[in-house]
Amino acid sequence: MPVNVAIVGPAGAGKTTLFRALTAGRGADGVGMVDIPDERLDRLAEAVKPAKKTPAQVRVEDTPPGSRAQRVAFARQADVLLKVARCFGPDPEPAAELEEFALDLVLADLASVERRLDVVGKEARAGKKDAAAEAEVLTVAKQHLDAGQQLRTLALEPEQRATLLGIFPVTLKPAIYVANVAEELLPSGGEPATRVVKLADAEGAPSIALSARLEAELAELDPAEQAEMRAGYGIDESGLGRMARAVWAAGGLITYFTAGEPEVRAWPCERDAPAPIAASKIHTDFEKHFIRAEVTSVDELVAAGSMDALRAAGKLRVEGRDYRVQDGDVVFFRIGR
Repeated sequence: MPVNVAIVGPAGAGKTTLFRALTAGRGADGVGMVDIPDERLDRLAEAVKPAKKTPAQVRVEDTPPGSRAQRVAFARQADVLLKVARCFGPDPEPAAELEEFALDLVLADLASVERRLDVVGKEARAGKKDAAAEAEVLTVAKQHLDAGQQLRTLALEPEQRATLLGIFPVTLKPAIYVANVAEELLPSGGEPATRVVKLADAEGAPSIALSARLEAELAELDPAEQAEMRAGYGIDESGLGRMARAVWAAGGLITYFTAGEPEVRAWPCERDAPAPIAASKIHTDFEKHFIRAEVTSVDELVAAGSMDALRAAGKLRVEGRDYRVQDGDVVFFRIGR
């Protein structure tokens, strides 16, 4: 399943413009798939010359119209949040607007925590196993939310975090701050973007400055025209590419590759996943029938030209079930039946 990314933020921040830019106008009903740029995939395709090249993707969804509760519910369903801030137009106040939006999310989580605390408190008094430990975690979370702080900034042990995930807290989700700036403030984004960066840094979240309107215009041009137009603004890389990589990192993902004549493909995989779990991204049966993984690097495969050439030269590493697939691995999975 692809990573689900929700574009959220205050009204008038340019969320829909950013959605159009990300999906190059191909999104339907506010939902679209976005390719993750990866020069390693391009290098593999050039070396192997497959019939097909398939990048990894994320699923992006624009905030639908609706009430405050509906917007919070929409954000709660996502894996990663893109928080868009208005850094253009008259008197931009991006930090204040983002903090007001964040307060809606905090209050929604606070209500969820209080409801669960009420249930768990009764269970603890009845002597139910583990209820007291859960109540302790929820109490700490409630105090943090009562102070107006998002759960993402609360220091949690893995088991405490797992406890809170049971109430689907929206403020615990990874977030990326997007300073949507006026074109004349590129490439840095100027003082409005600086305010967004400070807010993101305080939460330990990544931030990116771009012009959604410019990126939407660039999405309609061919690569050569895009490069020329970017150069005019002092930009050496697509803002969308930077954002896609930030989403990948925020979602705790790595990329591994498969490479053969039919297809060269990038696969998303959870960081530190064992080889059978990584194999299941290709097909769910691969986890159950996993035998071994034959592994190389992008550089080694590019130099050799094919997995078969590396196999014939005895240069493929053979890894078992306990191997943790690494970012940039090129893998051939051996599967039994």
